[in-house]
Formats: sequence, C-alpha cells, structure tokens
Amino acid sequence: MESMEYTRFFFSLAVVLSLIWACAWLAKRFGLDKKLRGVTAASGRLGVVDTVYLDPKRKLVLVRADAREYVILLAGESVTVIDKLDGKPNA
Repeated sequence: MESMEYTRFFFSLAVVLSLIWACAWLAKRFGLDKKLRGVTAASGRLGVVDTVYLDPKRKLVLVRADAREYVILLAGESVTVIDKLDGKPNA
C-alpha cells in the first residue's frame, strides 16, 4: 500500500507542475506577463532601443524615455549614464 501512496503523490506533483507550466506558458503567449509588470507597447514612455554586449559582465544599453535617449553602461552592480541625447538621432 505504501508504494501506491508514493505513486499517487508523484503523479499529483507532476500534474500540478504541468498546470503551473501551462498557465505560465499561456500568460507569456498572450502577453499577460507584460501587462502585469506594467510594460506597455510601442506607445509607452520607456523603452530599450538597443543593447551592445561588451563582455560577459558589461553591456551598453540605449534607453528612450519620452523624447530623450540615454546611453547607459551596466557593469555588474554599477550603472553609469554615459551620454544623454535629445530627440531621435538623424540617420
């Protein structure tokens, strides 16, 4: 009887974990995760324009906030604003 209880326990655990995974997949598939975090679409005020990885610990990120753009260096636990740009650059 004891092995039957263990089998039922592991089967129940597998079903619960599968349901959690399915809910997370559906939320990500339909964009619910971004809505819950407050991330908006292209009309939002804040967005990451581009990212350049310098090495495994450092990267440059171009962030647009309203009409301004910021070049930010992320290195481990430190954040440094490299440059502030007004408006969109002419390409």
